[in-house]
Amino acid sequence: MSGTASLFKRAKHIYQAEGIVVLLRCVFSFLAYCLFQYRTYYLYAHYPHNDDGLPEAALMPQIEHLSYRTISTDREADLLEADGFEFRSHCADSRERLEKGAVALCIFISLELANVVWVATTQQAKDSLKQPPFKVDFSKNEVCVGNGWSNPKYRRMGLRVYGHLKGSHFLLDKGIAVSRYAIAKGNFAARMSTEKVDLHPYAEGRYLRILWWKSWRERPLSVEEQEAIGQTNEPHN
Repeated sequence: MSGTASLFKRAKHIYQAEGIVVLLRCVFSFLAYCLFQYRTYYLYAHYPHNDDGLPEAALMPQIEHLSYRTISTDREADLLEADGFEFRSHCADSRERLEKGAVALCIFISLELANVVWVATTQQAKDSLKQPPFKVDFSKNEVCVGNGWSNPKYRRMGLRVYGHLKGSHFLLDKGIAVSRYAIAKGNFAARMSTEKVDLHPYAEGRYLRILWWKSWRERPLSVEEQEAIGQTNEPHN
Protein backbone atom coordinates (compact mmCIF):
# COMPACT_ATOMS: atom_id res chain seq x y z
CA MET A 1 0.00 0.00 0.00
CA SER A 2 1.37 3.42 -0.95
CA GLY A 3 1.99 6.08 1.69
CA THR A 4 -0.85 8.24 0.35
CA ALA A 5 -3.31 5.35 0.33
CA SER A 6 -2.28 4.44 3.86
CA LEU A 7 -2.93 8.02 5.04
CA PHE A 8 -6.39 8.07 3.49
CA LYS A 9 -7.21 4.72 5.03
CA ARG A 10 -6.09 5.93 8.43
CA ALA A 11 -8.12 9.14 8.06
CA LYS A 12 -11.21 7.12 7.16
CA HIS A 13 -10.73 4.93 10.20
CA ILE A 14 -10.32 7.93 12.53
CA TYR A 15 -13.46 9.57 11.09
CA GLN A 16 -15.54 6.42 11.51
CA ALA A 17 -14.21 5.57 14.98
CA GLU A 18 -13.90 9.01 16.63
CA GLY A 19 -15.67 11.61 14.47
CA ILE A 20 -14.90 14.68 12.39
CA VAL A 21 -13.51 16.79 15.25
CA VAL A 22 -10.83 14.26 16.10
CA LEU A 23 -10.07 13.80 12.38
CA LEU A 24 -9.58 17.54 11.82
CA ARG A 25 -7.35 17.76 14.87
CA CYS A 26 -5.25 14.92 13.47
CA VAL A 27 -5.05 16.57 10.04
CA PHE A 28 -3.78 19.87 11.44
CA SER A 29 -1.35 18.04 13.70
CA PHE A 30 -0.02 16.08 10.74
CA LEU A 31 0.51 19.21 8.64
CA ALA A 32 2.41 20.86 11.47
CA TYR A 33 4.36 17.65 12.04
CA CYS A 34 5.62 17.70 8.44
CA LEU A 35 7.45 20.98 9.11
CA PHE A 36 8.44 20.92 12.75
CA GLN A 37 8.21 18.64 15.74
CA TYR A 38 9.23 19.13 19.35
CA ARG A 39 8.11 16.71 22.00
CA THR A 40 9.14 15.67 25.47
CA TYR A 41 8.62 12.18 26.81
CA TYR A 42 8.94 10.17 29.95
CA LEU A 43 10.72 6.88 29.36
CA TYR A 44 9.46 3.89 31.31
CA ALA A 45 10.88 0.44 32.01
CA HIS A 46 8.82 -2.64 32.79
CA TYR A 47 10.20 -5.89 34.22
CA PRO A 48 7.87 -8.74 33.18
CA HIS A 49 9.01 -11.06 35.97
CA ASN A 50 7.43 -8.64 38.48
CA ASP A 51 4.01 -9.59 37.09
CA ASP A 52 4.60 -13.32 37.40
CA GLY A 53 2.02 -14.74 39.77
CA LEU A 54 -0.56 -11.95 39.44
CA PRO A 55 -4.11 -13.37 39.41
CA GLU A 56 -5.17 -13.27 35.76
CA ALA A 57 -8.77 -14.25 36.55
CA ALA A 58 -9.17 -11.29 38.91
CA LEU A 59 -7.86 -8.82 36.33
CA MET A 60 -9.82 -10.19 33.36
CA PRO A 61 -12.68 -7.81 32.46
CA GLN A 62 -16.10 -9.34 32.82
CA ILE A 63 -17.00 -8.88 29.17
CA GLU A 64 -18.64 -11.54 27.04
CA HIS A 65 -16.86 -12.93 23.98
CA LEU A 66 -13.47 -11.48 24.99
CA SER A 67 -10.40 -13.15 23.51
CA TYR A 68 -6.66 -12.46 23.44
CA ARG A 69 -4.56 -13.01 20.32
CA THR A 70 -0.94 -12.44 19.32
CA ILE A 71 -0.25 -11.71 15.66
CA SER A 72 3.32 -12.22 14.49
CA THR A 73 3.02 -12.60 10.71
CA ASP A 74 0.99 -11.34 7.79
CA ARG A 75 -0.38 -14.84 7.30
CA GLU A 76 -1.74 -14.91 10.85
CA ALA A 77 -3.39 -11.54 10.24
CA ASP A 78 -4.87 -12.76 6.96
CA LEU A 79 -6.28 -15.89 8.62
CA LEU A 80 -7.89 -13.79 11.36
CA GLU A 81 -9.39 -11.46 8.78
CA ALA A 82 -10.71 -14.47 6.86
CA ASP A 83 -12.45 -15.59 10.05
CA GLY A 84 -14.13 -12.19 10.32
CA PHE A 85 -11.86 -10.51 12.87
CA GLU A 86 -11.41 -6.76 12.30
CA PHE A 87 -7.70 -6.13 12.60
CA ARG A 88 -6.30 -4.40 9.54
CA SER A 89 -9.00 -1.72 9.47
CA HIS A 90 -7.79 -0.54 12.90
CA CYS A 91 -4.05 -0.91 12.19
CA ALA A 92 -3.32 0.85 8.91
CA ASP A 93 0.43 0.07 9.00
CA SER A 94 0.06 -3.52 10.18
CA ARG A 95 1.49 -5.13 7.05
CA GLU A 96 4.74 -3.14 7.19
CA ARG A 97 5.10 -3.67 10.94
CA LEU A 98 4.57 -7.42 10.74
CA GLU A 99 6.95 -7.73 7.79
CA LYS A 100 9.61 -5.90 9.82
CA GLY A 101 9.18 -8.30 12.75
CA ALA A 102 6.89 -6.41 15.14
CA VAL A 103 4.22 -8.40 17.01
CA ALA A 104 0.67 -7.21 17.74
CA LEU A 105 -0.83 -8.16 21.11
CA CYS A 106 -4.57 -7.87 20.68
CA ILE A 107 -7.78 -8.09 22.67
CA PHE A 108 -10.93 -8.76 20.68
CA ILE A 109 -14.53 -8.51 21.80
CA SER A 110 -16.42 -10.82 19.51
CA LEU A 111 -14.81 -9.99 16.15
CA GLU A 112 -13.99 -6.37 16.92
CA LEU A 113 -10.52 -5.16 17.92
CA ALA A 114 -10.81 -3.59 21.37
CA ASN A 115 -7.17 -3.05 22.34
CA VAL A 116 -3.78 -3.49 20.71
CA VAL A 117 -0.15 -2.82 21.59
CA TRP A 118 2.92 -3.56 19.50
CA VAL A 119 6.18 -5.21 20.60
CA ALA A 120 9.48 -4.86 18.74
CA THR A 121 12.35 -7.24 19.46
CA THR A 122 14.77 -5.75 16.88
CA GLN A 123 15.80 -2.27 15.76
CA GLN A 124 14.18 -2.86 12.37
CA ALA A 125 10.88 -3.71 14.04
CA LYS A 126 11.18 -0.68 16.34
CA ASP A 127 11.75 1.60 13.34
CA SER A 128 8.51 0.34 11.79
CA LEU A 129 6.59 1.54 14.87
CA LYS A 130 7.88 5.09 14.33
CA GLN A 131 8.62 5.52 18.01
CA PRO A 132 10.97 8.18 19.40
CA PRO A 133 14.60 7.03 19.09
CA PHE A 134 15.00 6.05 22.74
CA LYS A 135 17.66 3.51 23.63
CA VAL A 136 16.73 -0.16 23.71
CA ASP A 137 19.46 -2.81 24.08
CA PHE A 138 17.98 -5.69 22.11
CA SER A 139 21.18 -7.72 22.66
CA LYS A 140 20.33 -7.86 26.38
CA ASN A 141 16.78 -9.18 25.96
CA GLU A 142 15.14 -5.77 25.97
CA VAL A 143 12.18 -4.86 23.76
CA CYS A 144 10.36 -1.73 22.68
CA VAL A 145 6.63 -1.51 23.34
CA GLY A 146 4.47 1.15 21.72
CA ASN A 147 1.61 2.21 19.46
CA GLY A 148 -1.02 1.17 21.98
CA TRP A 149 -4.62 1.82 21.00
CA SER A 150 -7.97 1.22 22.69
CA ASN A 151 -11.25 1.22 20.82
CA PRO A 152 -13.31 4.19 22.11
CA LYS A 153 -16.27 1.85 22.62
CA TYR A 154 -14.36 -0.16 25.20
CA ARG A 155 -12.26 2.37 27.07
CA ARG A 156 -12.29 2.47 30.89
CA MET A 157 -13.22 -1.21 31.06
CA GLY A 158 -9.89 -2.54 32.31
CA LEU A 159 -8.66 -3.78 28.93
CA ARG A 160 -5.33 -1.95 29.12
CA VAL A 161 -4.43 -3.53 32.48
CA TYR A 162 -5.53 -6.98 31.37
CA GLY A 163 -3.63 -6.62 28.10
CA HIS A 164 -0.55 -5.54 30.05
CA LEU A 165 -0.68 -8.71 32.15
CA LYS A 166 -1.15 -10.93 29.10
CA GLY A 167 1.69 -9.07 27.42
CA SER A 168 3.93 -9.80 30.42
CA HIS A 169 3.21 -13.51 30.00
CA PHE A 170 4.14 -13.24 26.32
CA LEU A 171 7.41 -11.47 27.14
CA LEU A 172 8.31 -13.98 29.86
CA ASP A 173 7.78 -16.84 27.43
CA LYS A 174 10.20 -15.10 25.05
CA GLY A 175 12.82 -14.65 27.77
CA ILE A 176 12.49 -10.85 27.77
CA ALA A 177 14.04 -9.10 30.78
CA VAL A 178 12.95 -5.48 30.17
CA SER A 179 10.39 -3.72 28.01
CA ARG A 180 10.77 0.01 27.38
CA TYR A 181 8.12 2.61 26.62
CA ALA A 182 8.06 6.28 25.65
CA ILE A 183 4.98 8.26 26.72
CA ALA A 184 4.54 11.91 25.78
CA LYS A 185 4.38 14.17 28.81
CA GLY A 186 1.08 15.59 27.64
CA ASN A 187 -0.57 12.19 27.23
CA PHE A 188 -2.13 12.17 30.69
CA ALA A 189 -4.47 9.24 29.95
CA ALA A 190 -1.54 6.97 29.07
CA ARG A 191 0.50 8.23 32.00
CA MET A 192 -2.40 7.63 34.35
CA SER A 193 -2.64 4.05 33.15
CA THR A 194 0.96 3.43 34.25
CA GLU A 195 -0.20 3.77 37.86
CA LYS A 196 -2.25 0.59 37.42
CA VAL A 197 0.66 -1.48 36.12
CA ASP A 198 4.29 -1.88 37.11
CA LEU A 199 6.03 0.71 34.90
CA HIS A 200 8.99 2.67 36.24
CA PRO A 201 9.94 6.12 34.87
CA TYR A 202 13.69 6.34 34.46
CA ALA A 203 14.47 9.16 32.02
CA GLU A 204 13.17 12.19 30.16
CA GLY A 205 13.53 12.27 26.38
CA ARG A 206 13.51 15.40 24.22
CA TYR A 207 12.96 15.12 20.47
CA LEU A 208 13.40 17.99 18.02
CA ARG A 209 12.95 17.86 14.26
CA ILE A 210 13.06 20.78 11.82
CA LEU A 211 12.36 19.50 8.32
CA TRP A 212 15.06 16.79 7.89
CA TRP A 213 17.28 17.75 10.85
CA LYS A 214 16.71 15.69 14.01
CA SER A 215 17.94 15.71 17.60
CA TRP A 216 17.24 13.31 20.50
CA ARG A 217 18.49 13.56 24.07
CA GLU A 218 17.84 11.43 27.13
CA ARG A 219 18.29 12.71 30.68
CA PRO A 220 18.16 10.25 33.59
CA LEU A 221 15.60 11.12 36.24
CA SER A 222 16.59 11.55 39.85
CA VAL A 223 14.97 9.34 42.47
CA GLU A 224 12.90 12.33 43.60
CA GLU A 225 11.66 12.96 40.06
CA GLN A 226 10.77 9.30 39.59
CA GLU A 227 8.74 9.32 42.79
CA ALA A 228 7.01 12.57 41.86
CA ILE A 229 6.01 11.24 38.45
CA GLY A 230 4.60 8.15 40.07
CA GLN A 231 2.47 10.21 42.44
CA THR A 232 0.86 12.74 40.13
CA ASN A 233 -0.47 13.07 36.59
CA GLU A 234 0.36 16.76 36.34
CA PRO A 235 3.14 17.74 33.90
CA HIS A 236 6.72 18.08 35.16
CA ASN A 237 9.14 20.52 33.54
